[in-house]
Amino acid sequence: MKYIAITEKGNVRINNEDYYIVYKGEDGLNIFLIADGMGGHSAGEVASSLACQYVIDYILLNQNMLEYSLSETIKEAYRYANQKIINHQIKNPLLYGMGTTLAGLFCYKDKIIVSNIGDSRVYVIDGNEIKQITEDHSLVYEMFKDGKITKEEIYTHPKKNIITRAIGIEEELEVDLYEIERDQNKDYCFLMCTDGLTNMVFDTQIHKIFRENGFYDVGKKLIEKALEAGGIDNITIVYLLL
Repeated sequence: MKYIAITEKGNVRINNEDYYIVYKGEDGLNIFLIADGMGGHSAGEVASSLACQYVIDYILLNQNMLEYSLSETIKEAYRYANQKIINHQIKNPLLYGMGTTLAGLFCYKDKIIVSNIGDSRVYVIDGNEIKQITEDHSLVYEMFKDGKITKEEIYTHPKKNIITRAIGIEEELEVDLYEIERDQNKDYCFLMCTDGLTNMVFDTQIHKIFRENGFYDVGKKLIEKALEAGGIDNITIVYLLL
């Protein structure tokens, strides 16, 4: 396994509300998380970093359960992070309204599970195609699924930043999980990113950069492309080869 993780403030934002965390264990457990926070008074930064850390904390505290129910443990970790962030807002009114997206990739022995809340994304990429695994929890993605707009119009719609699910907003939390059937004879390339990349760079352009550049150059090229397109948001990228 090899991976690259990069976060960039962008051309417009004063601070970086994105966050990522990578945990590599010696027991077959590897966790990759990215989060895009929201909220004033630096609350987005607080929410994104805390959400990532709380999920890691919960998984490690309940590692004995992974063998029996990896999926349910991941869901409970998200719910734990959600409740903790809600509690932070109750205790500190300055943090009221903070929340975050949270996309994850969990590798445990021969299992790969992708998780998601919000509009940060996880892709699987090979020489032939780029495929989005996660589904955006956003108003424009709902409109796209309902046939009201095209996929191309998602990028320019004035309401593209409205998300419909996030950590820290509501007590009840529904987490999307995707189990990847792993072929031991095949390499897997995954890309995780916040919408600071996908709002600036089309999937076809992302795929082209992966095809035309070496593994260690891809991240720099993706960031450069997003900045050239405007870089209006924070940009976070984690990509890995399994």
